[in-house]
Amino acid sequence: MKPFLEKLRGLSIVVGRALAEAYRRSVVWLSVPVNFCLAALGLVFLVSFASWAIGDRFENIVLWFPDTRGSLQGELRQVPVKWGTEARAELVASELLLGPKSLSLLPDFGSSIRVESVLYRRGRLYLDISREAALEETKSLKNGLAAMERSLRASIPGLRRLTVTIGGTEPYSIGLKAEEGRRAKKTGK
Repeated sequence: MKPFLEKLRGLSIVVGRALAEAYRRSVVWLSVPVNFCLAALGLVFLVSFASWAIGDRFENIVLWFPDTRGSLQGELRQVPVKWGTEARAELVASELLLGPKSLSLLPDFGSSIRVESVLYRRGRLYLDISREAALEETKSLKNGLAAMERSLRASIPGLRRLTVTIGGTEPYSIGLKAEEGRRAKKTGK
């Protein structure tokens, strides 16, 4: 045991001398005003970078809600940063379903509606909301879907196609196809 302690003592003496020499050299280097300023700036940079890396990250997004006249108005909301398109789309849609903060704006959907699933592939976003949304009035549902689309397109760069479904079914898709068929018969196309 004594040889080990002797080696440890010798190592601590060598490390102590090396630290003392490093301290002496740094004091000499810092005695030059330019070097001191560089060291201070480096320390400020490291502290600010560490606080940025550790701290909470929030960003502002614009959510769209109908006003009392029926036109869509933007509302700025601060949300946590989400990495990944699917997570970001779910966050935006969930925030939209919570409703507006401003009393002059109307909610897009009822309070029991929630995001069921989100899928993003090659610029196409598929978002499914709960079936209760189908019970909304037609005008309210159309305004809500328009606000959902506008909010998602504003928040997700590179979004080429958006499909919002209610309980797995695309709203108005059957009615729109039937209406297009009637128009085609009338015009002879």
